[in-house]
Amino acid sequence: MRKKILLSFALLALCTGMSAAAAPPEGPDSVYVGMYVNRIYDVSLRDNKFSVDFYLWFRWRNQELDPIKSFEIVGGEKTFQSEPYRSRHGDTNYAFSRVTAVMTQHWDVSAFPFDDHVLTVQIEDGESETSSLVYVLDAGNVGKSPEIKIPGWALDKFYFGVVPYTYATNYGDPSLPAENQSVFSRFYCSVRVVRAGIGYFVKLLFGMFIAAIIAFLAFFIKPTDLDPRFGLGVGGIFAAVASQYVITSSLPETNIMTIADQLHIATFLFVFMSIAESTISLWLFNSGREQRSKTLDHFCRYAVPISYLVVCLMIVLFR
Repeated sequence: MRKKILLSFALLALCTGMSAAAAPPEGPDSVYVGMYVNRIYDVSLRDNKFSVDFYLWFRWRNQELDPIKSFEIVGGEKTFQSEPYRSRHGDTNYAFSRVTAVMTQHWDVSAFPFDDHVLTVQIEDGESETSSLVYVLDAGNVGKSPEIKIPGWALDKFYFGVVPYTYATNYGDPSLPAENQSVFSRFYCSVRVVRAGIGYFVKLLFGMFIAAIIAFLAFFIKPTDLDPRFGLGVGGIFAAVASQYVITSSLPETNIMTIADQLHIATFLFVFMSIAESTISLWLFNSGREQRSKTLDHFCRYAVPISYLVVCLMIVLFR
């Protein structure tokens, strides 16, 4: 009797052990991901893109996974990936590769040329949702090269992280409910870039300010000297238009009114004002009211440039 009881306990323990061994592991597989940024280049506002060169690595345990092959660039295109270096340490798999990508970036240029932007590289696994795979940030090893430089821009701190991202669609699959949602683990690296100093602002809008100054010189010329008096204003208009064209050609197609656009509009209005004042001054002079013509010119000689300067400062300071 005693032997039967012991045998029953042994069989029960064996069955329990076999069931535990056969049970699949609970929860999704954790994949550690890290990045080291080598270069950021070809930053183009006009083409809504920038390029990035980085090292990417993964660490994981499940032998059925291959995250170095299944990852995808979100919002961009992978242009190169080196043959992955692979190794195994105990039960941990490791894979490392160098990647270059062109990222699509929709710039907010409303503050141009005082704009700043956040450049972001995002990566997802193209095969596994968060129910089966989640990224974990390899926080102690991520970083960036100290030699990264972008002409015309100053780089702020780099940020790395992992967040879930939801796709609210069933991808047209009739076997899935219409309200189906897919959640993927997304790794990101982002950096804020700002304009370096006011040198770019001065170089970009120097021609516009010169155009306004040329037009304002008309106030120092007699209204009867028609060619120089009106020629300066017309020349200022053409110079301002040329400046506007150069700036527009460097920006993406947008209906946003940038600070540069506002400054150009103000310049057009004040240059037109100088031409209109020359017309009124000439009319007063030809009507025998020479003193009023001189008084108007003397007033506008100082009031118009000062008003223009104040308007430009308000546009820049209260952007």
